Formats: sequence, C-alpha cells, structure tokens
Amino acid sequence: MIRKHERDFGYQLPALRDLQHSLVKQSLVQITPEAAVFDASHRLVYHGRIDNLYEDFGRARTVATTHELGDAISAALNGKTLAAHSVPAVGCYISDLE
Repeated sequence: MIRKHERDFGYQLPALRDLQHSLVKQSLVQITPEAAVFDASHRLVYHGRIDNLYEDFGRARTVATTHELGDAISAALNGKTLAAHSVPAVGCYISDLE
C-alpha cells in the first residue's frame, strides 16, 4: 500500500512504515499530521505542524500563510537556527505511544 501510494502521488522520496514507533519517539511527534526535521548531525531541529492551513478541528484557511516544515528544512540545509523548534499541530494523537 505504501509503494502504491508513492507511485500514485509521484513521491520521489522513499517511505517506510514505523511499526515500532521508534522514529516517532525519536522525533517527538505526537499528532498526525506532524513533521520532524533532523540536521546533518542527526539532531532534531524541528517537530510540529507542516503549515497553518488548519486553525482548529474543522476550521481550515483557504491557503496556508505559514510554512513551518519548509522553513525548517531550509534552515537545516543552510545550517541556520529556527525561531521556534516546535509548533503545535492540529490533528489526532498517534495511538499506542508510550
């Protein structure tokens, strides 16, 4: 199903299934959708929402006005620090987290 999803949506990055939630725990994410960015030294530099499209449950903007994930990736690639290392996401809690 993962490979089919990659093909259907044209993803170029490989995906994996984290059955034991080891990456989830390492990245400190708790909500889906939430993202994490690690720098070249494998240090967690950001975890949180992807953007601000969703203001709250059932309340979405027409277009996102901030892009935290993109900013975090750019900062990590350029060796810069972010103003916020974590921004709360809107979504459902990931089940089975300890």
